[in-house]
Amino acid sequence: MELVKKIERRLRRYQRKAGLAWRYLNYALRNPRPWAYPDRMYLESTNVCNLRCIMCPIGRGISKRKKGFMDWDLFRQIVDEMAPHVSMTTLHIWGEPLLHPKIIDMIAYTREHGLHAEISTNATLLTPELSQAILDAGLGTIYLCMDGVTPETYEKVRREASFEQTKENILKFLELRVKGGYERPLTRVQIIELAPTASQIEDFKKMWNIPGVDKINVKAFDSWGNQIPDISSLRPEEELNLPPRYPCPNLWYHVHIYWDGTLVCCDRDFDARYPLGNVRDGVMKAWLGPEMTRLRLKHINHDLDDVPSCGKCVEWAWWKPSWTTAQGNAPLEQR
Repeated sequence: MELVKKIERRLRRYQRKAGLAWRYLNYALRNPRPWAYPDRMYLESTNVCNLRCIMCPIGRGISKRKKGFMDWDLFRQIVDEMAPHVSMTTLHIWGEPLLHPKIIDMIAYTREHGLHAEISTNATLLTPELSQAILDAGLGTIYLCMDGVTPETYEKVRREASFEQTKENILKFLELRVKGGYERPLTRVQIIELAPTASQIEDFKKMWNIPGVDKINVKAFDSWGNQIPDISSLRPEEELNLPPRYPCPNLWYHVHIYWDGTLVCCDRDFDARYPLGNVRDGVMKAWLGPEMTRLRLKHINHDLDDVPSCGKCVEWAWWKPSWTTAQGNAPLEQR
């Protein structure tokens, strides 16, 4: 049985390498209707959140998109179609995934289908019971978000959260993981590089250099396409050295699906102001559909003034794929 699993893992690695080269060929040729599956899938289990974080359109009450939870049947339909083809999925985009009543079932379902799943959580709801359930369900990676090393900074950023309670929740999760000998999920404690947190990053790294933490993740500031001045003003003082604009790789490598099945270019279209179809009739049908094809062409032709999430965006420069890599969501200097 173990030999079979080794062979399966090796085959998947070969398929992934071949898939990366095939995707890159489509991207390099600027094919607006790619002959390949996306590499990564982002699923929004819910856009409901229990906090009012200062760097978030939902937390600030700016997002007007209808709130809801992904239907279980839609979730299974998406995973059934895409699990054989994508390398990983998140179970979050906006919102707090631990609010979804079936989040543990979602984690287990992706695991059963051989799909590496990730969640990012504010950890305020991470009770010992839920922590144990996550560990047992087979999650691939978890990001535990703790923006600050003092109550003053953390509670300024993560409004309506308690520094001490969140810290206790994370420590208990780490304790359960270490005592249980769990190799998964890969556990990353995260701080976002914002103006209020920038001076605390080195202390944060020291604070969380403890057993059970696989990586301390310093997440780059995201302006969400520079659509909200109050959020853009949170950028740490830094000089942006952008290369000449190229088509955003997200449109060739990633698929972003909101809780109601709406397809969007990426999470920066937080209100789905530029919807690209709905995946209820098939993920690939929408991903290769006319709206998505049209947006790829607009990126190729640098015609983005009427696309709210793309027109003023700088995050497109965070990554550029190659024949062998498709790593996104980090500025080039942090890769």
